[in-house]
Amino acid sequence: MEVSTELSGKQFSESDQKEWNEFISASPYGDILHFWQWGEVKLGEGWEPFRLGIRRNGKLILAAQCLLKKAPLLGSVLYVPYGPVFNSEAELAAGIHTLKHLLLNLAKEHNCFAIELEPKLGTAVDDLAHFKNLQHFTDHKLLHLFENEGFSLSGRNMQPKFKLFYDLELSEDELLSLMKKNTRYNVRLAAKKGVKINSYLPDDPQTDNKVEEFYQLLKQTQERAKGYPIRPLGSFQKLFSEFKGTNNLVLYEAVYEGQVIAMNITERTGYWSSSFYAASNRLFPEVKAPYLLRWESVKDAKAFGCKIYDFWGIIPGSEQHHGYSDTKISFGGARIDYYGILALPLNRSKYFFWNRMLPLRAKLSEKLRK
Repeated sequence: MEVSTELSGKQFSESDQKEWNEFISASPYGDILHFWQWGEVKLGEGWEPFRLGIRRNGKLILAAQCLLKKAPLLGSVLYVPYGPVFNSEAELAAGIHTLKHLLLNLAKEHNCFAIELEPKLGTAVDDLAHFKNLQHFTDHKLLHLFENEGFSLSGRNMQPKFKLFYDLELSEDELLSLMKKNTRYNVRLAAKKGVKINSYLPDDPQTDNKVEEFYQLLKQTQERAKGYPIRPLGSFQKLFSEFKGTNNLVLYEAVYEGQVIAMNITERTGYWSSSFYAASNRLFPEVKAPYLLRWESVKDAKAFGCKIYDFWGIIPGSEQHHGYSDTKISFGGARIDYYGILALPLNRSKYFFWNRMLPLRAKLSEKLRK
C-alpha cells in the first residue's frame, strides 16, 4: 500500500502561534530565537519577522523564523537565526526543498540580495559519547542537505560559534563532577555563605522593577568589560512583556546581606535552556554569588524537563572576554563549534561586498571600544 507524503508550505499567521511554539518547544533544534514572541521582540529592533512552515500530511515538520533586515545601498537580507527547526534528518530531507522555494519567493518579494541560514550544526571538540542529547548537533549529513540545495558556508557567524553545553539527563552529581575543582568549591561556598537565589516569571508583579534593576547591573558589567554593546532597556522590557503568560523566561537574582549582587535571565523551551543575559556588580566578590546563580539556573532547567543547558557563547583565548568566558568554561560540559552562516546569494556582487564588509565593521567597532 502506497503511503501519501503530501507536502504543503505557507507563511504562518498569528492564528498559528500555538502550533508554531509547540513545535519549536519540542524540537531538539529549537530554542527561544524561534519562538513567536522572539520575532515580535526583534520587530522592535529593526528586523521584520516572517514565519515559514512546511507540513507533511497536515503535520508541521520544518519551521523557519526569518528576519528581514535592510542593508543600506544593497537592498535587504533574509536571515534565519539558529535555524531552520526540525525533529530529524528525515524531516529536514523531506521539507528543505519546499522551504528553499518559500524563502526564495519571500526574498524576491522584498528585494533581498541573499538568504542566510545559521543552523545548529557543527563539529564536536569534546567527546560526546556520554552526552547523547548533544550528538544530533554534529550530524554531518544534515550539512550536506543544505549544500545540496545551493547553500554554502560563508565563513561568518551572527550567533555564537563556540558553544558549551550540559546534557541535563546527567545527574546533579555527574554535572558537578564536570566542573573544575575551584568552580565546584565556589558553588558550595556561595550557598554556605548564605547567598539566596530568587526567581521571577514574566507575570510576577515584581518583574517590571526587577528588569530595570537587571539593566542597571548590566550597565555596570558593560563598563567592566570595556564597553561591549548591550541592548537598550526597552528591548528587555519588551522581552518580558511578550512572554507574559508563559514560563519560558525566568529572571534570577542572587541576594547577599539584603543586596542584589548578580542577576541573569534564563530562557527555556521543552528541550533547550540557556542564560545568555547575565550581569553583576563588584559587591561581595568573596561570596562567589554568580557561580551559585548559574548552578541554580541549571538545576531549575533540569527540573523543568529541559534536555540540554546551553552556556551560549564562549570565546576561547580572548583577552578582552576571558573573564566571563573562562568562568563558563570552568563549569565543564561539552564544546561544539558551529559551522556558522550558510548563504544562498541572489546577487553575488552585492553579497560579496556584504560578506566582506561586516567582519571589517566588527573589527573596527572592537578597536574603537578599546
